[in-house]
Amino acid sequence: MFLVDSVDSMILYHLILILLSNIFFSIVGLLSQSRYAIISTVRGLVHMISLDIFITVLYSLLVFSSQSANFHDFVTNQTSYWYIIIYAPAASGFVVVLFLESKRAPFDHAETESEVVAGYATEYNGPMLLMIFLAEYLHLIISAIHFTLFFAGGWLGFELLSILPPFFAAYHDSNFYGHSFPSL
Repeated sequence: MFLVDSVDSMILYHLILILLSNIFFSIVGLLSQSRYAIISTVRGLVHMISLDIFITVLYSLLVFSSQSANFHDFVTNQTSYWYIIIYAPAASGFVVVLFLESKRAPFDHAETESEVVAGYATEYNGPMLLMIFLAEYLHLIISAIHFTLFFAGGWLGFELLSILPPFFAAYHDSNFYGHSFPSL
């Protein structure tokens, strides 16, 4: 039994978290009290809001197709076919938006060249800068999990591992090789 199995609107809670992360991003930029950081914050906030509009439309498409806003229902609806097959353009757009939001190559220059030296995180060093970078890496992990849940069948996608070569088999899978191993 999953902890979030009874939460019917899990995707709405995720959209609220996205909104809170944008608010945190704008507060970090505005508290640095530098005009270049404020300009960079406004540019970044407009950028994030425009990307979040696409994400919200994509989430509503997935909610309408699975008739639920629960992550567990997204996965159980993908037992016969994955959504990446049906919604291939939306899945590729989702990947591009995730690269844009996480500032990974080829979109790794979220700031202009004049703001690279004086961007939104210029006046932060030490633990605060570490928290900003750790939040970006946490965003990468969460984005990968969401892509897997929304388009690649979630945890049911691990059934694909059964067709891989035998060196991926577990050591206790005794009938795989035709003879039994001694138990430990």
